[in-house]
Amino acid sequence: MVVTLILILLIVIFMAFFIGMNLSNLCTFWFFKTYTDLPVAVLTLIAFGAGIIFALLFILVAKMKAPPSDAEARAAKKLEKKARAEEKLRLAREKEEAKKAAKEAKKNPPIQ
Repeated sequence: MVVTLILILLIVIFMAFFIGMNLSNLCTFWFFKTYTDLPVAVLTLIAFGAGIIFALLFILVAKMKAPPSDAEARAAKKLEKKARAEEKLRLAREKEEAKKAAKEAKKNPPIQ
């Protein structure tokens, strides 16, 4: 934890040094409009932010298009198997009831 704190402090110091040394360096940036005399440090931060935004966008799109995981596929197969078993059981019961009804009809012929 202390190492992480020291690392973060070093990164902040490096960024402050970089920004401080480049304050006098200016450049032009075009993004549907020309922005002149922008510090290089500002453009670096803009580029970094744009990279983060696009990376997150691509990750989200990839996750939305991802095929279902193995667990989801197995669960779907299990549900299908259960539905087929229930259907078989229902058909067997109907067949058994039809046989019982036929036997009852033989035992008790209709009275005329």
